[in-house]
Amino acid sequence: MSFSSVLIANRGEIACRLIRACQGLGLRTVAVYSDADRDAPHVALADTAVHIGASEAAKSYLDGDKVIAAARRAGAGAIHPGYGFLAENAGFAQACSDAGLTFIGPSPENIRLMGSKIAAKAAAVAARVPVVPGYYGDDQSDDLLLAEAQKIGTPLLIKASAGGGGRGMRQVHDLARFAEELSLARAEAEAAFGDGTVLLERYVGTARHIEVQILADRHGNVRHLFERDCSLQRNHQKVIEEAPAPNLDPAIRANLLDSAVRLTHGIGYDSAGTVEYLFDADTGDYFFLEMNTRLQVEHPVTEAVTGIDLAQWQIRVAQGEALPFAQADIPCDGWAIEARITAEDPAQGYRPETGEITHYREPTLPGLRIDSGVRAGSHISHYYDSLLAKLIAQGPDRDSARRLLLRGLDTLRLSGPGTNTGFLHDLLELPGFVDGTHATASLGAAWPDGWQAPAPTPRHLSEAALARFLHDAPAPSPDPWRSLGAWRITAPSGREGAAIYYLDGEILRISGREERYLIALPGDLAPVGVTGASLTDGQLHYEVDGLRQNAQVDVHGPSVTVHSAGQRHVIDILSGEQTLEAGGTSGEGGGNQVLAPMPGLVTEVLASPGQQVAAGDGIVVIEAMKLLQTLTAPRDGIVDEIRCAPGDNVDKAAVLATLTLEENT
Repeated sequence: MSFSSVLIANRGEIACRLIRACQGLGLRTVAVYSDADRDAPHVALADTAVHIGASEAAKSYLDGDKVIAAARRAGAGAIHPGYGFLAENAGFAQACSDAGLTFIGPSPENIRLMGSKIAAKAAAVAARVPVVPGYYGDDQSDDLLLAEAQKIGTPLLIKASAGGGGRGMRQVHDLARFAEELSLARAEAEAAFGDGTVLLERYVGTARHIEVQILADRHGNVRHLFERDCSLQRNHQKVIEEAPAPNLDPAIRANLLDSAVRLTHGIGYDSAGTVEYLFDADTGDYFFLEMNTRLQVEHPVTEAVTGIDLAQWQIRVAQGEALPFAQADIPCDGWAIEARITAEDPAQGYRPETGEITHYREPTLPGLRIDSGVRAGSHISHYYDSLLAKLIAQGPDRDSARRLLLRGLDTLRLSGPGTNTGFLHDLLELPGFVDGTHATASLGAAWPDGWQAPAPTPRHLSEAALARFLHDAPAPSPDPWRSLGAWRITAPSGREGAAIYYLDGEILRISGREERYLIALPGDLAPVGVTGASLTDGQLHYEVDGLRQNAQVDVHGPSVTVHSAGQRHVIDILSGEQTLEAGGTSGEGGGNQVLAPMPGLVTEVLASPGQQVAAGDGIVVIEAMKLLQTLTAPRDGIVDEIRCAPGDNVDKAAVLATLTLEENT
């Protein structure tokens, strides 16, 4: 079990996290990378890096044979899978052992047992741990599943038996849609985990999601590291996590912790793991959901309150070390809250976002930790999960940690693809979250029609215009043709003129002289007068009515990103030439096209030429960042042409289908 080098079979922020954990133990590290990750931060951070294949995860990070071959080639003695990809693949864990490599994680038998939600429920029952009422049988026929769904009643959940992260999970409120949701859940589970087996559960609408962190060694010692609350979720995926859980009765907490240890002992577990529960806040009942046999995304909040480095202890346990601390020795001090920063647009149904990160600067505040897998220049592709970084705030109490996390979101600069930072900021200020009474249904209750990003204010528009102008302004020069830059001279004697830009196709004018500018915005907005304006390293400084104002802005070509209170406003300030170049490029396709909203893989075509469809009918299903999205008909009409097929990789804005519109629509 002794080893001196570790191959990290992962990418992104968790690969960077694990490389640093190994470095802290004096271990040599080996990274692996795909074509898309050739210049990724984790590649540069490791001592050695090995290329393992094409950008598609199935041809690189999910190919266990390639990963093991890379370990042998680089002389690694152990493999750490992180989370996702091969982390909960029992076959891969066994293959590592067969190859003489230490798999840093539990035994293949434990992974196999807990990797099946159906088998895991049986193990929980054997350990006297309550489970959610539902169907966990082997018979997967459509007729039987429908019959069991009718017994359970609505609302219910269809869940993939393998894997997690909300993939392969569908909520059903009307049994008339059961067959459709079952088909989608199976397809998503197959795409994410290679296993379309599902189970059915009663949906607990008032539930909180509480999980217990476990650490066990190979000498029979099991310790819990207290609990986390992960109730703020979107599409069954966690977005905010914290430790400990707020407003949890001490007696219920003790029972939860005890049941998690009992289950872990019962299956002979020997690594880091997490036992997850649904907690019904109305009744006080709790139900076992699953056990994740790996390090969790949210493990940093537990590290913050206990002072125990989970990543390092997972490695030390794999080397045969016994846990040196008793249960009573493990503290739970203060509070920690984590926010997952992802490349997605929450205002568009959490649509994945891709592209180059043009500006990136992490906040530096006491008590704030950031686990990141990106930097300026990183390209975010559609091949992998949308997680970019995690921001973790630690404070003496819950509100201190919450306010610090808000400040961290305010000062994080990340420009390029859209992110969820504004959404996270609003989540942290939800009244239910502020007082700790939130549940898994809180997001739907707060925004029944979906979260919408606030529109930029006149101040944001003025800052964007001023930043674009100052960015364009040439360096001082005796040559008037250079020094005038964007100015058009209208009063030569006073050197007073105007810089002309366009905002949403309308004229935007900046006029003035000697650092005194008047910004005339389109429409009925009042002009804004500013003095003393300067732009240095993304920091915009100016005065309005004698008040000094500061703003964070990033200029990338005509696109200006204004950072404000956790929100990112991306505003296009175009020159006349750029306006002409952008003319007539609407992505709506005139209402008769189905366009790819992002790069992705076509997994299914739901319509055929000549078929009559109504607005909202499914036309094409694409997979991006491990999620399936059904693209629908924009209006009533007849399918004229299908321009894609299952298996096609398509670019953003690619025309996938065209419609002939009905005359009366």
